[in-house]
Amino acid sequence: MRARTTFGGLLLLAAALPGTAAAHDGTVATTTLAARAYVEEQATPEGPMRLAVGEHRFWFGGQIAAGSVAAPDLCDLTVPCPRWTLELPAGGHRLRVAIDTPSREDAFAVQVLDAGGRTVATGTARNQFNGEAFLARPPAGRYVVRVVPEQVSAAFFRLRAKLEAAPTVPADPKRELLPNLKAVPPYEFTFTAPLNPANGLYPPDTVNPPVSVLGAEPVSCAPDELAPVALGGQGAHDCLRLTSGPINVGEGPFVKRFFLARDLADGVVEPATLRGPASQTIYHADGSTSTRPAGHHSFHTTHAHFHDEGILTYELLRVEADGTTLTPAGAGTKSGFCPADQLFGEWRRFAQDPTGTFSEGDSATGSCFSPSDGTFALTRGWGDVYRWQRPGQFVEWRGNGDGRYVVRTTVDKGDVTRESDETDNSSYALIRVVGRRVETLERGQGTSHLDPRKEVFTGYGPASQDPVGGELPATASVDRVAPRIAGLRLLRGRGRGARGGTLVLRLSEPATVTVTLARRDGRRLRRVGTMRFPGRAGLQRRRLSAPMRRALARPGVLVLGVVARDAAQNRRAARPLTVRVR
Repeated sequence: MRARTTFGGLLLLAAALPGTAAAHDGTVATTTLAARAYVEEQATPEGPMRLAVGEHRFWFGGQIAAGSVAAPDLCDLTVPCPRWTLELPAGGHRLRVAIDTPSREDAFAVQVLDAGGRTVATGTARNQFNGEAFLARPPAGRYVVRVVPEQVSAAFFRLRAKLEAAPTVPADPKRELLPNLKAVPPYEFTFTAPLNPANGLYPPDTVNPPVSVLGAEPVSCAPDELAPVALGGQGAHDCLRLTSGPINVGEGPFVKRFFLARDLADGVVEPATLRGPASQTIYHADGSTSTRPAGHHSFHTTHAHFHDEGILTYELLRVEADGTTLTPAGAGTKSGFCPADQLFGEWRRFAQDPTGTFSEGDSATGSCFSPSDGTFALTRGWGDVYRWQRPGQFVEWRGNGDGRYVVRTTVDKGDVTRESDETDNSSYALIRVVGRRVETLERGQGTSHLDPRKEVFTGYGPASQDPVGGELPATASVDRVAPRIAGLRLLRGRGRGARGGTLVLRLSEPATVTVTLARRDGRRLRRVGTMRFPGRAGLQRRRLSAPMRRALARPGVLVLGVVARDAAQNRRAARPLTVRVR
């Protein structure tokens, strides 16, 4: 027996079309139709792209339904590796080509190949949202930009390229190149604790799912968060979890140093908490540096490394009935970070240095683990994201009810870091809570949705000011846009009947998902079964109900429909899947 899947009655053969692949579990992963918001605003370029010196180009890369390319040499054997051609003149100082994807669960490499097919530059986005390849002084000629889907599922991506001119000599060689810290607007809200509450060894996000028991989500706080403060916990009761992080969009890097072993010997470290002084390193235009005191570091027992204290604080504010008054409603206790370069702070600015220039971040051998020469750093133009699974990623919810709230993230609230701009340290999310469901109405940078200087983010992802597929921000208000469904496909295992039938899709925001399977009988459709489940933003994998799986074991034509509905009852239906079972 063989199953084939079509969209709107059009058969898509996995081996014949870009964006399709035979999956490793014996399934056929079909190509998906990108959400209209991602493709209508900017088309993927056709033909060579010509770049003059100093010129840049942004374009939508497309969507790959599923892909696992272990090495670039295996490109196009199982999964297509998209390519674009660049034509460059002589005289360019540096070519830079970057990729951006809304989810760091997807791993890409972006490569530059010369006219002979040799790889001359590579950038990777593994457990990151961005990767960039740099080629110094490229000779005139044609080059190929190749995207390698190393491990992706229903992944959107966009690209950019620029041929840079030679840098100018600084007029003031001693001018300070200061960081400018901003915050990723909070997102990915949930009342569900992670299955691995410690998360000290930093498994990938994909292997730390939410706690779920028989379809229910019983706890919102991890054990160390619930523990009393006197015992080293955070004294939480009910956690509204969130994702956020710091980003550096200044002219210089954010670099802070600590020397635990030396300071222990000098008696300036608290032995019980390993809390001690930190200093900020400031870079100058001529490459020289200076230092200044800048707060403290401490050891985080759950994360198992050192944190820079006071990078981020979280607040919960209630929007009162008049719509213009914000009342404090709950505080979060997360304030320390070991930052790592994870995402571009601003996609539209070519202001990022190569990642990892100043720190290895939170890797097992990185500087946040060093007791002798520790460093906390964000490279110029880069930011970090701590997802809702991480310890301390919450605001206290106890005592609050249904209504509208603002969740605010503030970076460097204690003002211990010297920056080029001290007035832009906050970001926000305006949310609506009904029961245990959270709807994001608006998110952006600013103190709240009432801030006249706010910058609203309309893209899907941590720091996407605009949609992944578009040159221009969406014009519709965020709270009037129904949830988007992307990457819809049906996986069928090697077995038959009840052993097969897993639905895969990606949601742009939390929503209730209704799945209906019907059997086609001539011109009529007869419903086989319906199931509902609560979905959160990002990738979803759900096994179909037993009646649906049994129906997939019988020959015939079936139609699978999916509808996503948010808390405000905005709904969006995906294009139906037609499944032919033989």
